[in-house]
Amino acid sequence: MARKETGRILRRSWLNGAAAVVGGGATPQTVNDVNVLNFALRLANLESAFYQAGLAMFSPSDFQKSAAAQTIGGSRIGSDICSYISGFQRDEQLHVASLIQTVYSFDGPPQAPDCYNFGITDPDHFLQLAQTIENIGVAAYNGTIIPQWQTSNATVNNPAVQALLATIATVEARHATYFTLLNMAIPFPNAFDAAQTTDQTLAAIAPFLVANCSGPAVPLTLAVAGPAKNSTIVTKQTSVTLDASLSSSATGAPLTYLWQQVLGSPALKILDVSAVTTTAILQGGPGLYTVALKVMDSAGGADQDTLKINYQP
Repeated sequence: MARKETGRILRRSWLNGAAAVVGGGATPQTVNDVNVLNFALRLANLESAFYQAGLAMFSPSDFQKSAAAQTIGGSRIGSDICSYISGFQRDEQLHVASLIQTVYSFDGPPQAPDCYNFGITDPDHFLQLAQTIENIGVAAYNGTIIPQWQTSNATVNNPAVQALLATIATVEARHATYFTLLNMAIPFPNAFDAAQTTDQTLAAIAPFLVANCSGPAVPLTLAVAGPAKNSTIVTKQTSVTLDASLSSSATGAPLTYLWQQVLGSPALKILDVSAVTTTAILQGGPGLYTVALKVMDSAGGADQDTLKINYQP
């Protein structure tokens, strides 16, 4: 039986407070704010999917054997590339969750994710694409928070929305700096960063999008069983942390959790099937394990997600 999570200060508690600040009726300005937030959500979904793709394709040793890691040496920058990328993906999924709940606070529908084709060939190509994609994001966020984002009457005026976009933009800049250093380029080539319009940004990300394709609509209750939806992680350990803390309810309703092994997966033991964070013990030897997560809220909303664990000792 699923158990309600108690005694924790949750990320979604902060989001509920932000939603209360930005909430309001459907005016032309709030409609524009939803459009800008969905534009940012589209970027965050793309970046999250990109990191998810790289982490599914390459192991920690693949990144450490890359030309970029070999060139920069065993410094702090290049010492544990895979763990940093995992952290960046978690950042992006937090951005996705924050943007979704803020859109819902305006009674607007969040934009569904696109379908993606990054064409990643090897770890060095991934690191170069990461630099490109993160810098696109920085310029795009700059474009959303300066006057005349698209037209003179489309500026975001809501202080809470401005703050959300600005605080995401600075994190994107940090991500971009890391990859720029890894690729042995100057991370601060200019005194001022460029700002892009939506059209310029959409043209820049178009090579990574599959035409006329989009993912499912965003549910009110969102289950996330790992660093992102439908993630695959690679591990050398028989003990793996299962973390559902990125799951959320757009209404702020309390969540309960239920972890289960998927039939046909190698044997594993989940220590606490109703905890937001628990541990899985991989008992079936090397292979691909699959765990399912069901999240339910007190208002009756529910969602499911799966996490694949590639055990390579």
